[in-house]
Amino acid sequence: MDEVRLRPNLTLSFGVRWENESIIVDRNNWAPRLAVAYDPFKNGKTVVRFGAGIFYNRALLRTIDDFTLGTQQLFFDTNALIDPATGKLMSAEQRRAFMAANIHFPQALTVDSALVKQFGVLNNAFSRRLDPKLRIPESYQTNVGFERELGKNLVFEANYTWNRSLHLWREFNVNAPRLPAGFKSFTQFLASRDFANFRSGQSGNRPLYNASAAGELVRFVLNPTDPATPNAISRVTEAGVPISIFNLNSFSSATVIDVALAALNGLRPDSSRAEVEQLISVGNSFYHGLTLQLRHRFHSKASGFSYSLRAGYTLSFLRDDGIVNTSDALTPGDFRSERARSLLDRRHRFVFSGTIETPRKLGHVQFSPLVRVASGAPFNISIGGVDRNLDDVGNDRPIFTGDTKLLKWREPGQPTDPAVLTMFTLATIGQSGNLPRNAGSGPGQFLFDLNVTRQFQIGERVSVRPSIEFDNILNMTVFSFGSEFINFNSLAPTATPAQRQAFADSFLVTTRTLRSRQLRLGIRLDF
Repeated sequence: MDEVRLRPNLTLSFGVRWENESIIVDRNNWAPRLAVAYDPFKNGKTVVRFGAGIFYNRALLRTIDDFTLGTQQLFFDTNALIDPATGKLMSAEQRRAFMAANIHFPQALTVDSALVKQFGVLNNAFSRRLDPKLRIPESYQTNVGFERELGKNLVFEANYTWNRSLHLWREFNVNAPRLPAGFKSFTQFLASRDFANFRSGQSGNRPLYNASAAGELVRFVLNPTDPATPNAISRVTEAGVPISIFNLNSFSSATVIDVALAALNGLRPDSSRAEVEQLISVGNSFYHGLTLQLRHRFHSKASGFSYSLRAGYTLSFLRDDGIVNTSDALTPGDFRSERARSLLDRRHRFVFSGTIETPRKLGHVQFSPLVRVASGAPFNISIGGVDRNLDDVGNDRPIFTGDTKLLKWREPGQPTDPAVLTMFTLATIGQSGNLPRNAGSGPGQFLFDLNVTRQFQIGERVSVRPSIEFDNILNMTVFSFGSEFINFNSLAPTATPAQRQAFADSFLVTTRTLRSRQLRLGIRLDF
């Protein structure tokens, strides 16, 4: 960076960096910077600032290691077993039969085991890989600020910040089944035909559904044979051929999903493999923030009291399409549809901090309070890690027919609105729900911490400063929220009244608290 004083009241700073990370083939990373400081009244009491620049993140080595380390290590993963007869990925039923026949406790598999030699794969042909076009994440930042001295020790400051980040790292299942042309959903494709389920050989396993009562064909339907038992797998015989019937609108969907994924296996780009997560740089985030701050510089009163105070308020908006580097989109690769309030977004934040020192006759004790108040952050609502849209990733969300403003957190014991539960439905297997990401509104926060310290001088060169730190000194309950999910088994026709009531009582209730009152003692020695 270089700095030029164009006028006595105008300073210009500028420069450019080139960021290079040798672990990634991404060389076009020029980062220009520009900043201006201007004193419009030429009295040193007011300054207007402007700054802009392009910034690059460091290559996240831990993430890269997760995708690349061990490329020469041998893995034996039952989810990636290949049927020797067909050369294709085994179905869930085939895998269960394989493990029952070949893996026996307490015998342990080793690198020399026959199973590992036959079915083991190197990590470079395993389930994770880097996009050849992977780029370093970058952000475009702009800040406009105004600072004014209001009195001898009082300063007011306002700043507006805009930050646009792009090329953020995300995960993408490149081997998810691809929907054939002419179909609107996997549901429609599965329901359009019967799928062969013949045994491989006289006593071999069936490729899709291998239960003792399994039929020669598998059929997927949208309505159960018996509405009272939507989860049941039924069987019919047509023209002498037994057919297993699976309801794509079942509530308990593990077996149906396993069979449906097996039926879709031929639609994968590589039918000999299951999920293949590829790290791609397509993520985005958008931040707008206005910060107002009032500062009182450290000042000593005639009475001996000394103090400094700072109060700040921030109005901000943060949207993104994933919270971590390994975020997956609900629809494979479609991160634009995932854009929503970030889990880190709190619209309003207020902070008050200060240092107050008592006069000598009261021991020169120093008190440093810190008060933080923030509005609620969003939380995500899912269906509990079930992969109903058949993309191998359990991040599915439900269908919601109401106003998302109704999805507010509840304190334990606070009554619920039963009508809200009726607005949720479970997406048909082969489809995705319509509820946006991070649709729930969580609790606000109030935190009051305090540090108390006093310095004791021992001679000219040695001083001792003991301290007591209080976290959440008022011991107020600070509610927090994890990821909420809909337990549709509790809403199924087969659910008991007690199960329904238990779910209604717990839904949208905060799942955790944080920062209970803590006390820490410390001592600092200076010499």
